[in-house]
Amino acid sequence: MAAGRPRLWFRGKGEVLLSAADGEPAVAPEAWAREAAERAEDLFRLRPQDVTVGRLPGDDAAVPPEGCLWGTFRELVGSGSRWGAVAGRALGVLNWRRDHRYCGRCGGTMEEHPAEGMARRCAACGTLVWPDVSPAVIVRVEKEGRILLARHAYRDREVWACIAGHLDAGETAEECVRREVREETGLEVDDIRYRGSQHWPFPNQLMLAFTARWVSGEIRVQEEELLEAGWHDPGALPRTPGRGSVAWRLIHGEW
Repeated sequence: MAAGRPRLWFRGKGEVLLSAADGEPAVAPEAWAREAAERAEDLFRLRPQDVTVGRLPGDDAAVPPEGCLWGTFRELVGSGSRWGAVAGRALGVLNWRRDHRYCGRCGGTMEEHPAEGMARRCAACGTLVWPDVSPAVIVRVEKEGRILLARHAYRDREVWACIAGHLDAGETAEECVRREVREETGLEVDDIRYRGSQHWPFPNQLMLAFTARWVSGEIRVQEEELLEAGWHDPGALPRTPGRGSVAWRLIHGEW
């Protein structure tokens, strides 16, 4: 491992080993790393970044090395660290490898491919697979200077966020924006404009950010998805997703 290049250690769904001094990914002492490697669920080299990545079980009670602590990926991203994007890719690849241990064609065991980047190869039939992403849209809907925010039923119930959802097969991103807003709130939108994108490793999404303009309709929430939704003044916002996320950038007008 190159000098000064952290070995990214994860635990469970998103905890990451950080330096207590600066909140950056920590370079664990070799003795600790060797013991952790023996318990690791997965251990591989992330390319092209050339960083060793490991994940310990979620119930692993490993005491962090002196000067280190278990933080979260969200905290790392929110800090503005240059390691945020690398850690996000590492966690996304970890999730993909966890879900692709066996070949979807013949059921054989997947193994490392020596040359094709992060690809894995079936030891039985030779099928190659590469890390995949799941595209999703997230949209800031605007009406007369206010923005549409909602509390979701299945995640972060106290946080108000933008409407978001996964693309269906054969659907454009703009069609997905219209459908998701209509399904979840009963509103019609237009003037859909792309603003940016962000990889988000929960489990492995590519978030495509848009803004849109309200055209018609009154809010009628889809109760299976939302607890409530409403129009909010940008100057008096409720609790929103954390800094560094694509949702934060949309809601706070960075995009």
